[in-house]
Order: sequence, then structure tokens, then C-alpha cells
Amino acid sequence: MFPTDDAHIGARMAAHRKLAGYTQRELSEHAHLSLGCIRKVERGERLPTAGVLTAVARTLRLTVEDLTGQPYRRHRADERVHGPITGVRAALRHWDLPGDWFERPRPLPQLHAEVRTAYGFRLAGRLTQLGDQLPALMEELTAAVHLRTGARERRRAARLLALTYDLAHTLTYRLGYPDLRGQVEDRLRWAARLSNDPLMTALAEYKRVESFKSAHEYDAGLRALRAARERLLEETTAHHDPSLVTVLGGLRLREVTMASRARDTEATEHHLERARELLGTLPAPDDRRHHSLVFGGGNVAIHELQAQLELRRLAEAELVISRTRLPATVPPTRVSAWHINAARVHLAADRRESALRHLRLARTAAPQVTRYKPMARDTALLLTMKYRRTSEELRALNHWFGFV
Repeated sequence: MFPTDDAHIGARMAAHRKLAGYTQRELSEHAHLSLGCIRKVERGERLPTAGVLTAVARTLRLTVEDLTGQPYRRHRADERVHGPITGVRAALRHWDLPGDWFERPRPLPQLHAEVRTAYGFRLAGRLTQLGDQLPALMEELTAAVHLRTGARERRRAARLLALTYDLAHTLTYRLGYPDLRGQVEDRLRWAARLSNDPLMTALAEYKRVESFKSAHEYDAGLRALRAARERLLEETTAHHDPSLVTVLGGLRLREVTMASRARDTEATEHHLERARELLGTLPAPDDRRHHSLVFGGGNVAIHELQAQLELRRLAEAELVISRTRLPATVPPTRVSAWHINAARVHLAADRRESALRHLRLARTAAPQVTRYKPMARDTALLLTMKYRRTSEELRALNHWFGFV
């Protein structure tokens, strides 16, 4: 019998392994993971890292979302946030239709204001509001790109369209639609090229690497990121401009993630050090944003914690937690990520109340992002499995996630 929607990731992994005809030992050998890791994850004794999930998914010829059970559409309340995905698919299909197919779009300043509003929803983790706004905005900006005649106006329209693709990437990633996310990455690179904006092109490459990350192709992703950094430095002159430093810092932090998932400790430390050096060139360590890329002391710490988890260096991860106080400039979605990873550390250290507290803080910071985050959900499930007596707060959290 295949696991239900509220099964933990390890139970799904076991079911898919058996369906593919692998023993635990065979899976461990083909995925280059320890047998103990496979056994503990399948029994629900250990949370899998993202690197473990991608290794297993590649071996079993699945997507990571097959293992996590995404998209999560079990309850009627989930349909509101998933509903706009149909419109996003349609807008992506319409990207190269003839200009006379579209209705006349509004002036670019009005569309720019709507894009800013949508980015506000993204930063706050308000996925329902983001999804409600996005499909129509994508359609209208696609029309603007095709119908604008002047080169300058067309570049401006392309830049705004690229930003909506960036937002669509966030939505499809958060909700678990890998096929659609890949299409978005292609459209984003197309629109970025039309915009003739080096920072937008770098953002497109940053997003494109998500597909390499999910496919366990870390070396390819690292090569793409390095090429994006080098090209950006070649195409720009104001190397101390805060927007440029923010984008370069975002690329470096993505390299931290890729290197740690490849279990390359030396490369992880190298990219972290380069990120800290970039941080030192900014007027203040406050986290600043250029579109969806966030860079500052807080986000560097968030990536360091995530990297230590991937490398299974739990003592170092606890040290990062103990010495870090996130500044108020960190966006709610990133605050949520911090607390989810802190909860994972405390669960591994058998500190139930601390793990539960961080899950609660993640929910407070960005409720929808936390609800649809596989690692947050699995942390709650494993807390329930690990302890015979479940607190009222944990039962309420499980109900909120939709497990009971």
C-alpha cells in the first residue's frame, strides 16, 4: 500500500524504492549514500537533507517532489493557493504568440506599480495573493513586449516581464511544480536577454540553477554560477554599487548551497568566505534586496546554517544558531527558512521543545511558506513519531499542516 498524503518523506522513499525493485543496500550503493542513512530516513529516525533527496530521486528516476509528496492539495483550503497555477501555465504558453492576439496593455508605469505590489506579496510569503495577481500580469506584460515598438520601451517591458517570471518561479517552486518551474526558467532567460540588463541576466542564471540543484547536477550548477559572476563583472563597471554587490552576493550564496549539497566542505567554506568579503564592501551589514535576491549578514548566516546541515556538521550548525541574531531587515520568507532549519538541528539533537518553538516561529514569520515547505512538514511529523506523548501544541501544528 502506497503511503498516504500525511506520510513522512522516508516512508515515501521506501515505497518508491520497493516499487523500483531496489533493496536498501542497493539504493545506498547506487545513490552513494550510507546504508545507515537510508535505514534511518526510511524509519523516520532522521530527516533527509536536500542532498539525500536529490541523490535518491536521481537514482530512482523520480523528481524530488515525488518523494516529498508535492504538490500538497489534500484540503479544500489548498485549492485557493494552487488555483492560479492553471493561469500561469497559460501565460507561459502564450509567450510567443503574434502581437495582434493580445489586448492593448496598460502603460508601463501602471504595470511597474503592480509588479512592485506582487514583490511585496512574495517577500511576505503571501502565496495566495501573489498567485491571484500573477497570471493576468504575465499576460499583460507579454503583450507589452510584443506590442511596444521603440527599443527602449521594449527593453523596459521585457525587464518587467522578466520580473514576473521571477515571481512565477517562486510560486512554482514553493508549491512543488518542477516541470512548470523549468519552463519559467527558460522564459526568464529569454526576457532577461531582451531587457539588455546585466543584473537581470544574472538573476535569470541564478534561477536557472534551481533545475541543476533539483537534478543533483551540482557541478553543472556551480559552473553556471561562476560563469554568471564572471560575465556580470565583465559587463559592469561600478563594482561597489550596492545593487551589483547584492546580486554577486546572491550568486555566491547559491554556490554555498550547491557546494554543500555536493558534500564539498572545502568549496562550501571558500564560497562562504567570499560572500563575507562581499558583505564587507557594503555600507552596512543589513540585508538588502535586488528583486528576489537578498544579501546581508542575516542571509549569509541562513545559508551557513543550511550548509552545515547538508554537511551533517551538527555541532557547527548549533554554533551558528547560538551566535546569530537575525536583523530586522531579513524578509519574512528568509526568517521562516532560518527557523525551519534551526528546528531540524534541534530535532537531530533530541530537543523536542526547541524544535517545536522554531517551527512555531517559522509559522509566525511566513505562514503559507512554512505550511508548504516539505522540511517543515517532515519535522513536525517526525516530532510526532519520535515522542510517545504528543503535546497539545504539536497536535495543533499537525492539524494546521493538514495531517489530521
